[in-house]
Amino acid sequence: MLLLTTYRVKSHLTRADFKRLMDEFGKRGPGPGEVAHYVHIDGSGGSILSEVSDIGPSYESLLAYTEYMEFHVTPVLKIDDAVGPLLSYVGDG
Repeated sequence: MLLLTTYRVKSHLTRADFKRLMDEFGKRGPGPGEVAHYVHIDGSGGSILSEVSDIGPSYESLLAYTEYMEFHVTPVLKIDDAVGPLLSYVGDG
């Protein structure tokens, strides 16, 4: 299963909070099944693409960062995997 996680850094964070956040990330490293991690250059947060078979470890990882960030997790499909069902949907309508 592919998960697209978008996170926003909470607005009240201090420099000390950011230091603790980076220490936590340094201790934990990439999240379970992380394929790519992009930072939004406006400083608001970032996006992570993960491929997992069990979402439990991803949830545990997310919980470790809820003090610092808000998350939106969306299950996604590669376009190649979505085209067949889309064509079936529109073809018989």
